[in-house]
Amino acid sequence: MINLISTSAQSSFSINGLSGLSTESFTSLNSFEFNNANFSVIKDWGFSFTYGGEIATDFSSNLYQITAAKNFGKHFITLRYSPGFQKEFVFRSTPVKQDSLIEPISVESKYSYKELFGVGYSYKISEQFTAGINIRYFDESVTEENVTIVYATEPYFEKVSEIDKSFFWKTDIGLVFKPNDIFTFNLGSSNLLLLKSELNLNENKTFELRNKKSAILGLNVSPGNEFNFFMQFETNNNAIASSSKLFQIYDNKFGFSISAFHDWQQHPFIAGIIPSLIFISKYFDASFSLVKYFSDRKSVSSFNQFKENGISNIVNNQYSFNKILLTTNFKLNTLAEQKVKFLDVIINQNIYPALAERYLDFPIATATVVNLTNERLEIKPEILINGINKNKIQSPVVSIAPYDTININYFTVIPDEYSKLNAELTYADFYLMTINDDYDDQYQKALLINGINAWDGNVHNLKYFIKKDLDFSVKYTKSILAQFKSIIDTVPNFLSEFYKAKIIFESFTKNLTYISDPRATAEYVQYPNQTIELKGGDCDDLSVCYSSLLESVGIETALVDYNNNKNIKHVNLMFNTKLNPNQALFITNNDSKYFVRKNHNGDDEVWISIETTSLTDFETAWTRASEKFQQEALSDLGLIKGEVEIIDIN
Repeated sequence: MINLISTSAQSSFSINGLSGLSTESFTSLNSFEFNNANFSVIKDWGFSFTYGGEIATDFSSNLYQITAAKNFGKHFITLRYSPGFQKEFVFRSTPVKQDSLIEPISVESKYSYKELFGVGYSYKISEQFTAGINIRYFDESVTEENVTIVYATEPYFEKVSEIDKSFFWKTDIGLVFKPNDIFTFNLGSSNLLLLKSELNLNENKTFELRNKKSAILGLNVSPGNEFNFFMQFETNNNAIASSSKLFQIYDNKFGFSISAFHDWQQHPFIAGIIPSLIFISKYFDASFSLVKYFSDRKSVSSFNQFKENGISNIVNNQYSFNKILLTTNFKLNTLAEQKVKFLDVIINQNIYPALAERYLDFPIATATVVNLTNERLEIKPEILINGINKNKIQSPVVSIAPYDTININYFTVIPDEYSKLNAELTYADFYLMTINDDYDDQYQKALLINGINAWDGNVHNLKYFIKKDLDFSVKYTKSILAQFKSIIDTVPNFLSEFYKAKIIFESFTKNLTYISDPRATAEYVQYPNQTIELKGGDCDDLSVCYSSLLESVGIETALVDYNNNKNIKHVNLMFNTKLNPNQALFITNNDSKYFVRKNHNGDDEVWISIETTSLTDFETAWTRASEKFQQEALSDLGLIKGEVEIIDIN
């Protein structure tokens, strides 16, 4: 006679009724049977409990398993204690023959199989691949009762039990490939490596668990709408297929699943089904499952049948009864849940410290970001450039809709004290902040920081060199104008701008030397104090210096960019005399030596050009610049064609 005490799970068999490697924790938290790779979607801690019993002549219930799992970034560890994963076969012999003086007695033979605990480890190789291993401990024993006759006052039979025990460790490995959110493939082993001690008696070895080596192939499909389909096949001819449907109700999910399984030792071909009711929430899951076998299950079978067929799995075998099982999962998240994620970061421009003011309005980088939640989020973008910033620099807060993808701009601040002369290749750390001071995601990208005198070749950006050193320019021009105070005081007020500009030019250029340096796309530009100190420079340096000196005393300036010659480019300067066209005759009788421009109020004002590389006198510099402007900007239609451009400093 065979008494079935309890059952457990085998490969391709799920005790909680929800199979597959989907996004739900139920499908992978406590089952090494179809999840050899120990794959899981648990983000931090997970705990699982299964309680249930068999529907036989007598209903017996017990705790099947307790599982604890922990995620450590790319590493995931599972520990499972399985007190209910056991089976015991009891065979009773016919009464021992005895004479009339001895009481009748029978003996038992017990065959016990237990899976006591298991441990699983997995490593997330990439977003698509996860590899893992699980190791489980089993023991099996054979207990034989024998009798001996004891002669005393009256003879009697005495039972003597002999126990033959063995244990083994079972190791399996697995690989999970998840190319997208719809398909998940898994490949694993069954009984790959066994480390065991054998039963001592040869006659007992026929009752050991029959562990066939096999490969496991699985496919999980989640096409959407909370529907999931799973199918797994073992090369030793075991298989399971399941489907589930969940319904979102507020923040929770309710649904059902049904699994059908085939086992090579059982009949009919579909040995049974497992229908389940499911509840899933953020921190707690529960499933109520029924294991229903299609063949007639008997509580009594012959010893010869057991000896001939044996068993390959502790549960779900030809002797298993229908079962009712309740599984609960608890998911604890002690970590801040990631809400947003970087998809990519593009560097818009390398860093030119001289253009520091520009980076307050023009982003140095743009990130593509996705909202991982079903709620609208306010995101604080922050950037930290190694070698420039000591603290993170926050860009404007942006709002992102649920599951939406947007572009976020990153701005930065270059400290005034940054003074490195040479270019440096460094990196920038980009952050996405949603709550408190913890960032949800981080992204690092290489970045080039040029020296403080580096320029990107765009004449528009020379204004940053002009404005950078205004404190020096104010002091320098004041000292010049103080020397000519008596002359300035005798000049009519409406000619004040013109004469100040003339005095400053002739004073600052008398000790300078022009150094030819035709520019291409980028070059080195001096600040005004460097040009004065070095006593020379090229057209860029001299134009920047003179513009800064004029701007420091309130004289409006503009750069004139001549780019009609691709090989040799040139820049000089024009300034606003504040004269109207009728007053122009007070400075010249030649109307080709000035250019009339409208101010912000729409009034005409006289501007004159100055060739800063002409370091002789103001009149010569004015004449040379005017002739060039008249010819290339006006006669050759350079302003209309875009070959000559006037760039206002303010």
